[in-house]
Amino acid sequence: MGMIGNLARVTDEQLRGLYQRPEAIQEMLYPDMQTAQPTAKQGFFSRLFGRKAESQQVVSAATGGLPSEDQIDLDKAWHTLHFLFTGSAWEGEFPQGFLVSCGRSVGDVDVGYGPARGFTSEEVAQISAYLGSLNESTLRTSFDPKRLLEEKIYPEIHYQMPISEDDWGYISGAFNRMANFIQDTAKRRMALLIYIN
Repeated sequence: MGMIGNLARVTDEQLRGLYQRPEAIQEMLYPDMQTAQPTAKQGFFSRLFGRKAESQQVVSAATGGLPSEDQIDLDKAWHTLHFLFTGSAWEGEFPQGFLVSCGRSVGDVDVGYGPARGFTSEEVAQISAYLGSLNESTLRTSFDPKRLLEEKIYPEIHYQMPISEDDWGYISGAFNRMANFIQDTAKRRMALLIYIN
């Protein structure tokens, strides 16, 4: 268990729909938690002979569940990555702060730890360009375990100094998965949702 950072790609149209009807985000992100509703009214004979109305799991046609290839998680590396990008625990300008402090909230619907935040396809292109400008070795040299502890960067584990290959592999693996996912999202001209659950 823990606080897991998630990214999901959606179309700009889907994102606009979520801003208009934020409660639909639950159906999109958590389709297994659907509610059963009757499919149709019972006819006279069904009521007369006691036949129950059939039920089905209902998902909004406008949203539905997202395909697995349109979602990734960063596990618990999201906060460390944000810190490496911004030098701050919770602040940061766009695009550097996209993981934690930027984006438009999808209403006030709690999807785990607060609402999801959305980015248009144009904003995704800017995030992708920013990530493409980063050098992994520079990120590694800015990784300071002492500062991570001082700033209470989640998950507040005691990294070794110098950083071990395993610890850096965890962070760099999350960074590379995220950068590739966002680059692909930008190529497809799709929007992005970021949320923590």
